[in-house]
Amino acid sequence: MPELPEVEMVVRTLRPRLVGQNITAVETSGLALRRPIDLKMLKRACVGARVDAVRRIGKYWLIDLSTEHVLLGHLGMTGRLVFADADAPRAAHTHAVFRLARGDELRYVDPRRFGVLRAYAAADAAQSAELAVLGVDPLERGFTVRYFADSLAASRRDIKAFLMDQSRVAGLGNIYVCEALFRAGIAPTRRSDRVAKKAEALHAAVVTVLKESIENRGTSFSDYVDADGQSGGNQRSLWVYGREDDPCRRCAGRIKRRVQAGRSTFFCPRCQK
Repeated sequence: MPELPEVEMVVRTLRPRLVGQNITAVETSGLALRRPIDLKMLKRACVGARVDAVRRIGKYWLIDLSTEHVLLGHLGMTGRLVFADADAPRAAHTHAVFRLARGDELRYVDPRRFGVLRAYAAADAAQSAELAVLGVDPLERGFTVRYFADSLAASRRDIKAFLMDQSRVAGLGNIYVCEALFRAGIAPTRRSDRVAKKAEALHAAVVTVLKESIENRGTSFSDYVDADGQSGGNQRSLWVYGREDDPCRRCAGRIKRRVQAGRSTFFCPRCQK
């Protein structure tokens, strides 16, 4: 699933080609994503609108429109937002197409249909079902060590579950949680309140792994590409994720995998005691 760095790269590659452009038409496949697509609302928000800004909150991308609406999306497990020539064949599983005045299209492709595509009045977007439940974005000013330490101290969940909870920290997923816990030397099964004393180290690890991945253009294992169709390169820099039985690059011990809440957790038993 695309996480914060991958969505950030999609936003960064959308922005120079989309801001200032006008949307002339919207089409959908008629199939539902995680929630049904409201085509009538999409057309009301988008057709004839100028794109004023493209931004990100957690794992969500947002497009601000001159009609005082916001187009909000989530890439789900396999979603892609890509530009294409209007006369180019459409890929299978293309579920939304935004025709641009200059003649090309922005296409939303999602084979597994776990994504989200909604339009809201700009005044209502922050209180939408998608955004109202989110915690602090870890690359924004509100993600302070104090906020993080206080949140950890108030939770008895295991630290991996805490970090994966979007109402606590918006944008982290399985890859970067595993990587941040390794960097901070914290076992993924430790209870959050007992990790609070290491909040500063874990805070720094979270921010570092996210920024490094953005510098590497995100992590691509199979589906993720940015809006220009380019894969990321951060998979070559991962310390633990996806490296079961490989030697730890820090201590030469073996990377282990365990299942927590139905998700694979990768860690080094020597480095993360």
